[in-house]
Amino acid sequence: MAAYQIAQTISDPGTAPARTDPDNFDARADAFLAVLSSWGTVTTGELIVWTSQVNALSTAVNGYSNTASAASLAAIAAVDATEWSNAVTYDAGDTVWGTDFLSYRSAQGSNTNHNPVGDGGTWWVLITGYVAGTAIAMADAVLSRAKLIDISETLNPLGDLGGGSDDIDLEDGNVVSATVSTAEETLTFSNPPASGSNGSFTLFLTNGGSQTVNWPASVDWPSATAPTLTAAGVDVLVFTTNDAGTTWLGFLVGLDIS
Repeated sequence: MAAYQIAQTISDPGTAPARTDPDNFDARADAFLAVLSSWGTVTTGELIVWTSQVNALSTAVNGYSNTASAASLAAIAAVDATEWSNAVTYDAGDTVWGTDFLSYRSAQGSNTNHNPVGDGGTWWVLITGYVAGTAIAMADAVLSRAKLIDISETLNPLGDLGGGSDDIDLEDGNVVSATVSTAEETLTFSNPPASGSNGSFTLFLTNGGSQTVNWPASVDWPSATAPTLTAAGVDVLVFTTNDAGTTWLGFLVGLDIS
């Protein structure tokens, strides 16, 4: 966007003197004239420049507004989307735009009253209309044929567990770091994907062998034996499930990493 700047600063002259207020006329007249004199000499040419700058700024703002509106309309038109309404029964393949201004395609028919925002079971979010830098809540919707570059995973740092019971919630991240320290530790796992989808997480566990670590009964280990962990060091473990956490497969992939 082009830079527009009006260099002249004009101070507020205050309340103007008025004949209807004779008691304050002299004081306000003096103050008014003092402010006017601080403005210096403003030539007709300067006023023309200011007016031109204001007009140019107004034109630019209107232009960017029109461009944004046109881009939004083009994005909606590109997927032939209409505004979602709970009064409409949609067929599979129909496209709408929701209250979050993202576009959605119906994954199945008869979606009456199913708001597409947050309903990943019956609507697929379309990337058209996405604003860079904003999050997209996919609501477990399918993202197919994607080619990803420069991606990262959210780290869930549990810190010093300090003994007792602690939960590893997959909704907080699929990479977890934790430290075992002062007492026996019991871990639980929560919020895996629904049955039929695979969910996994990686655990970076520091000093896991310094205390007893109790794993969920749902974890199956190779040879039915939980690994012996490092008392002073970092071990890396991976857990995976494809039946909503009924059974977790646990693997020690790195012992005493240093």
